[in-house]
Amino acid sequence: MSEEKQSENDPERTLLTLDQLSQTIEVMTNVVNRLRQHLSEQLKAQAEAQQVAREEALRDIEAEVAAQEAAEAAAAADEQQDAQIASENTQQIENKDGNESFVVEIRQQDATPPRKNNKTLH
Repeated sequence: MSEEKQSENDPERTLLTLDQLSQTIEVMTNVVNRLRQHLSEQLKAQAEAQQVAREEALRDIEAEVAAQEAAEAAAAADEQQDAQIASENTQQIENKDGNESFVVEIRQQDATPPRKNNKTLH
């Protein structure tokens, strides 16, 4: 038993153990640093992807708004043109006759009236 205690207290063995622990710590530190770097790269790539997605969504919204504004402008222009044509037509009719004009709508009604149901249910 005394030999086992001596071998445990041997300074060379203690130095070897400390050296192994130091190497293990160094390896683990390198692993942790690589993991940190990898995670940082992933977070950066994810942030860039989100930024690109936001920019695309913003461009889509802007394009949609521009298209809607163009459609509204075209509709307003059509309404203005229709109003101008109607005004010109009214002026031409009033100038031609000197009287106020009106429009008469003539429709042809169906010749046969709908049939009555003569059946009685009991």
